[in-house]
Parts: sequence; C-alpha cells; structure tokens
Amino acid sequence: MKTYKNVTEYIQKAEDEKQSILKEVRGIVLATAPDAIEEISYGMPAYTWREKPLFYFAAMKGHLGLYPTPGPILAHKKLLADFSTSKGCIRVSYKEKVPKVIIAKLLKERMREIKSDEKNTKAKKVKKTK
Repeated sequence: MKTYKNVTEYIQKAEDEKQSILKEVRGIVLATAPDAIEEISYGMPAYTWREKPLFYFAAMKGHLGLYPTPGPILAHKKLLADFSTSKGCIRVSYKEKVPKVIIAKLLKERMREIKSDEKNTKAKKVKKTK
C-alpha cells in the first residue's frame, strides 16, 4: 500500500484525469462536514467526526470508491440503485459525474447516526449510575 502524508499529497499523486474528481469529492465532504478531521487511513482520504469514522474515498483503477460506512448505504439503498454497491462501498464509474447530492446525503446520514449513537451511549451511562 502506498503511503501519503495527507489528502493533498494523495490527490497530487493520483493520475491527472482523476485529480479534479478527487478534489470535487473532498470539497463536498468539507462543505457538508466542515468540522470533520481530515487524514489518511487505510491508504486513502479519511474523515472523522466526533472521533468516529465519517467517510473515506479512493481513486481505484476503474472507479471512484466511496466508503460512507454501511449504515448510510442501507438507509439510501433506493437512491443508490444505479450504482454498484457492497456492504460499505459505492463504486462510481469515472464516466459518470460525481454524485454531489448523493454524497452530501450519505454524509448527513452518517452524521445523524453518530449523533444518535452518542445519545444512546449517554442514556446507557445515566441508567448505570442510577
């Protein structure tokens, strides 16, 4: 696996024709979750929010890989019907436009999940202390 110092380097080292696509996805993530932490994880751009995994993406040989974790993929199954998906991945052909609205919806769903998990965790802690 190649290693990168940061997301900027990852994008710069990508093939020329993929760089604008990667920049666009990065922009969508940062616009939707401006307080997300940007890093490299598993050799690809990764974002955490409230110390939880939020979103990953990667320039694969034949497609753009989007990794929003499984929950958002299940929640938006109908919206993703035209894409090749698996439990945690959405494959977008480079021939297609970057699905900006879909990426934003996936991010918002994941953020909703994280908030919900936090509420559930707090509720469990309150019950244990009683």
